[in-house]
Amino acid sequence: MRKLALFALVLVGILTSCTRRPLTTADYTVIVNIEIEKEIVNYVVERDPSLMRCVFYDSETGAFVTQAFLPAHGGQVSLMPSRTYDILVYNFDTEATWIENENWFGEIYASTSLIPDSFKTKLKTRGSKTDEEQIVYDPDHLFVARKQDVFIPSRAVEAPTVVINMDAVTVVETWIVEVKTVTGVENIGTMASVITGLAEFNKIGLNQRSTDYVSVYFDNHTIDENGTLTAKFNTFGRNPESGVAQVLSLVFTDVSGKGYVYDFDVSSQFPGNKEQIIRIVTEIHIPKPITSGDGGFAPVVDEWDDVNTDIII
Repeated sequence: MRKLALFALVLVGILTSCTRRPLTTADYTVIVNIEIEKEIVNYVVERDPSLMRCVFYDSETGAFVTQAFLPAHGGQVSLMPSRTYDILVYNFDTEATWIENENWFGEIYASTSLIPDSFKTKLKTRGSKTDEEQIVYDPDHLFVARKQDVFIPSRAVEAPTVVINMDAVTVVETWIVEVKTVTGVENIGTMASVITGLAEFNKIGLNQRSTDYVSVYFDNHTIDENGTLTAKFNTFGRNPESGVAQVLSLVFTDVSGKGYVYDFDVSSQFPGNKEQIIRIVTEIHIPKPITSGDGGFAPVVDEWDDVNTDIII
């Protein structure tokens, strides 16, 4: 009986000494809230991005750890706690803009593709420089949010969910070109433009424009009843450290296939230009082409090719 009583006392002591301890690693969920900045110069955001890629990198090495694909304004992500991350968010629905080196926070960059040779034929009146330079499509707007050194703690099940707020801002600029005045509009077959000396890419983790430069191609031109030509292009911007001029080439082809090119150095119109409008005042006239039906002589001569021939003496 004494042993039974002693066992009962020990059991009571054990039960009363036990306290409920909360679990600290049972819930790995964090909430990522994304706010997209839609106030963009010369550009209207018609809809939210369809998908956002949320990437977590190791803050010490910059190496990829994990990722999630979220709706435009964020969602839940599961993460290993007790770790510090660099976080990068960007929209995943662009057509012309593509991403490279995505496994490294400090090296991931956004760029665009080279235009095909068929597009370069529209620019042949610019001369041999067209064959030598890198000419790319203008990029889509890329909305990027970034945070570094974000510590995700371990937490109890009852503890509030960790919330990370991210502000996504485009790394692309939209510029407008206005040219006064163009006449002979009825004689124009096609129009295309190239502007040189713009940043080739943006390192989106660090938000750094490249000092490597490219030329940007665009062909969305209109000419109103007053002869004002208006065009719009996107760019990763201008990096003054590249030391390269921004030369705008307007390339016209008339209805007979003859080309006209007009070059303008617009470098001075970039610094401090908050409107992001390039204005050119000049007189451009595309004359009526001479055809055989007009009684004139209009021969067509192909470009010269180099031909090497052995001469026997």
